[in-house]
Amino acid sequence: MQADPDPRDSDDVLVARFLRGDEPAFDLLVARHRIAVYRLGFRFLGSHEEADDLAQEAFMRAYRSLRGFRGEASFRTWITRIAINLALKARRARRATVALDDAPGLQSEAAGPDAALKRQVRQAVGNLPPRQRQILLLKVYEGMKFTEIAQIAGISIGTAKATFFQAVRSLRGRLAPLDHSQEEGA
Repeated sequence: MQADPDPRDSDDVLVARFLRGDEPAFDLLVARHRIAVYRLGFRFLGSHEEADDLAQEAFMRAYRSLRGFRGEASFRTWITRIAINLALKARRARRATVALDDAPGLQSEAAGPDAALKRQVRQAVGNLPPRQRQILLLKVYEGMKFTEIAQIAGISIGTAKATFFQAVRSLRGRLAPLDHSQEEGA
């Protein structure tokens, strides 16, 4: 009889345990990564329900496909790529995207002194080209390293960095008028 997996085990250890038939090891992987996968789904889809469905589907696909996981990337990178693929598929399927300003759950931000600025930043991020938006979200909101982002996006590390900096430059250009208007009002 196998001992229960230790929550301190690395993802690699948990994957190896699961592949040897230790089902609770996969439960720990889900517990460890579910919130990040959900958050990513919400940022791409703008809906709590869709993000929850996406997270569930991503882990179901991971569960069914884990035997084919080659370990060339970390489990985190792999499950993130699955989630992004599902999010992009869902966005293509509905063709009409939810404006970031209208995304459920963001109304709580509507009542602060910086509410207008937050809306404008969300809109500017939402208007970035898809690849730039994806890289920016993974770097800024998920705190991923460029090596992970490159693996997820299927690009080189240099391309991931360049795309990120293009996104930042684009945001600066789009948000620069805001900076000047606030200076004038001060």
